[in-house]
Amino acid sequence: MRKKALILAAVGFPLGVLMGLAIAFFGRSADGNLLLYSPALLERMGSGTGAALAQLLACGLYGAACMAGSALYEVERWPLALATALHYLIIVLGYLLCYWLLSWKASPRETLFILGAQTIGFFLVWLFMCLRYKAQVRKLNELQKQHNQEIKENGGENE
Repeated sequence: MRKKALILAAVGFPLGVLMGLAIAFFGRSADGNLLLYSPALLERMGSGTGAALAQLLACGLYGAACMAGSALYEVERWPLALATALHYLIIVLGYLLCYWLLSWKASPRETLFILGAQTIGFFLVWLFMCLRYKAQVRKLNELQKQHNQEIKENGGENE
């Protein structure tokens, strides 16, 4: 599981950076100017370069944590509900940590909207993956039935 988590984190980091850049690109200040980072983060960091790097690093780490968290599903002794709940907590708490560290100042309504969108997105991906795995299991079961039938037809001999 650790190896898979590290691989997923390595994939998630650049994806998080890209998502951070996309969000920053679409973010605008009240006067309509491009807003790559919050003014409060700029004040705290002291330079635009420092603020931009902090934003990209935090978004990259968030992406890495979200992706690595999906390795929790590999722990066979855990129920699916536990792995799902822990993965969801990693995603939501990671967002809230970024929100706090990067001084994102959104209204409570905007924050709830973002958390709601994350929740909906999480469960849509979860549902898609569940359906995908269910189809794979169905196919494996069918192959097993065919194999058992072949063995039966051959008088129990393995080829």
